[in-house]
Amino acid sequence: MDKRAFKNFITKRSSIWTISLCMTGILVLGGIAAVNQTRQKRDTQQETELDQLAYLEEEIGPTDDIEDALFPTLEDKMAKDMAQEASANGKADGTDDTQAASADGQADGTPAASVNGQDGTQAVSGDGQTDGTQTASADSQTDDAQAVSASGQADGTPAVSADGQDGMADSSATEASSSQIISEQTLIAEGISFSDENALMWPAAGTILLDYSMDGSIYFPTLNQYKYNPAIVIGSDTGNQVLAAAKGIVESVFVDEETGNTLVLNIGNGYKLTYGQLKELAVAQGDVVAEGSLLGYVSETTKYYSQEGSNLYFAMTQNDVPVDPVLYLE
Repeated sequence: MDKRAFKNFITKRSSIWTISLCMTGILVLGGIAAVNQTRQKRDTQQETELDQLAYLEEEIGPTDDIEDALFPTLEDKMAKDMAQEASANGKADGTDDTQAASADGQADGTPAASVNGQDGTQAVSGDGQTDGTQTASADSQTDDAQAVSASGQADGTPAVSADGQDGMADSSATEASSSQIISEQTLIAEGISFSDENALMWPAAGTILLDYSMDGSIYFPTLNQYKYNPAIVIGSDTGNQVLAAAKGIVESVFVDEETGNTLVLNIGNGYKLTYGQLKELAVAQGDVVAEGSLLGYVSETTKYYSQEGSNLYFAMTQNDVPVDPVLYLE
């Protein structure tokens, strides 16, 4: 190797070493700067926390006083939140006779019990009309008392206490079965007494779309799922007449999200018929209807039966247990 080539080799090597040393220096300086920045940030945060603690001690007092001041506030907030939640569920703390509002929010028809000493008389109005108003005396037999709710449902309807204490409604009566609302004595007096030997007339013109099925699930097209069916769904044109399948008393009339305008007919001996998907009702709660009497008309279907089309929801129960109505239909 001549001198010129050797000189060029040394010059290139020197340049590479110089660049390497510069890069190493830059990395070292960058690391030192990052460490210093992290340390400064941590020191700043500690100073901030110390300043905040000093401020709290100056305003409230020592650390123990700060905890005593904060924790009762949190407890008060928790107690307030619990009270609000209990109020939203309709449960007032410490009130023995407070009743929870029904799940469908139909509390407008809840009977108000008299507390002014007037023999525990309870006045009930279903829809603001005096026609549905009934009074029950604490001295009379409660078997014949019929409570009326705004929706006609028995779930939210308190009954007057039998002993008439303060005329307040017993909250346990809200869970009483509807068979206690219309007594057997009342049904017998009206000549209403359905039995296994009797038959039901068809409630509306049409054919069965969905069969009764409590032993296994069946397919519901609109819901696109299989489930049990405690009723039969009769396909019927909108506007078709809906008739009483047997003699009975209209026990309740209410609106259900699934079955729309719904009517319950008590036909005696624990048997009841439930009609859904109705409109233009021709009867009201408490009416005694004969077999074949007009109850109303088939309504436009709810969203739960849009695929099935207009229909009549028809269910039968005995002592609140579903029964296949087809076994009794003529």
